Amino acid sequence: MRISLWLASALIAAVGAPAGAQVLSLEEARQLAVQNQPSLRALEHAARAAQNNAVADSALPDPRLKLGALNFPVQGFPSARDDMTQVGVSWEQALPGGDKRRLRAERAYAEAGQLQAEAHSQMQIIQRDAGFAWVEAWTASGAVRLAGELEAEFERALELSRIPLASGKGSPADVLAARQALAQAVDRRLDLGQQTARARASLSRWVAQAASRPLPAEPPRLEPPAPLEVLRRSLDSHPQHLMQSLVQGVAEADVALAREASKPDRTIEVGYYARSGDRSDMVMLQVAFELPIFSAKKQDRQVESKLGLLERARELRADHLRELQAGLEAAYEEWRLAGARLDNARSLAVPAARARLEAVSAQHSAGGASLAAVLEARRGLVEARMQEQQLAGALAKTRVALSYYASEGAHQ
Repeated sequence: MRISLWLASALIAAVGAPAGAQVLSLEEARQLAVQNQPSLRALEHAARAAQNNAVADSALPDPRLKLGALNFPVQGFPSARDDMTQVGVSWEQALPGGDKRRLRAERAYAEAGQLQAEAHSQMQIIQRDAGFAWVEAWTASGAVRLAGELEAEFERALELSRIPLASGKGSPADVLAARQALAQAVDRRLDLGQQTARARASLSRWVAQAASRPLPAEPPRLEPPAPLEVLRRSLDSHPQHLMQSLVQGVAEADVALAREASKPDRTIEVGYYARSGDRSDMVMLQVAFELPIFSAKKQDRQVESKLGLLERARELRADHLRELQAGLEAAYEEWRLAGARLDNARSLAVPAARARLEAVSAQHSAGGASLAAVLEARRGLVEARMQEQQLAGALAKTRVALSYYASEGAHQ
């Protein structure tokens, strides 16, 4: 039964991975995450819509066709006619004043650029979050694998402890110690298996069915990041910051449009009206102008409003740059410390735990140490290796975070 439990742990670690499935690497997971991503497609549709709006905003307003009957006498209506009675048609065209058409088109193009930058920024966020999910799944899967190894060791230890007991030379305490250690190892493996299942489910949010594929046993090989000062300078061209710059560009276009509002629109109307009898037909030409005589309460206030929103966009852009800088500083320090901790685990903690196990095992063979001490030393070695696995995952996670700040791995 215990062997079947150990096999179940392997199945939990794989979470339904098909036999012979290709290993899912970190970089492949990040690439798959941005393929066929609904949130990115939504932003692309919005950007195309804004571009189409730009073309529409640069066109003249639709003309209006008017059909009219004028000056019919009330007495004898509708058959009565008068010298002034006429029936006709007219054509009316509105002409926006100033550069409103051009500025409206420029604003729509600026909004389209903002949406495209937002899509690029969202792509980086998706790659970062998918990388985090992959690292979590890799760390949990490795822990399950180590727990399965420990369980198998304790299973063998239990069987070995029963052999001398059958001949009357062993100790019941050794059997009980091995049985207790095995029960604890089984519980630990099941708990880690549950964590692995959750991590795999989180990964499937980004890579769908590929989340069921096996993960590599070794940690991902990631190159060290650029120096911190180089990364600081690169933040000015970070997609998130560029998006904020384009938000400011839209606000500047709104200010220019508000200033053009004081330039009156015009309307031209041309008409032809027929009169009955021998009376001459009439032609008509009208030109209408807007009169911004209340500009202090309307147009000027609109300009002030848009200027306020422009200042808001500028302040948010500066604040966002600070936020990026703070996030970069924290991620870089976390990467440095995670690397130092991993080096310590590999060079000191794991070798020390392995040496302790060898020493206690030798003492046990010579009759100077109990089986419980050997089991505890073996548990200590596995715990040290699990800690090494956790630290390797933490290092990979901080490196993924730095890739986000360095604008690495973005795919158009």
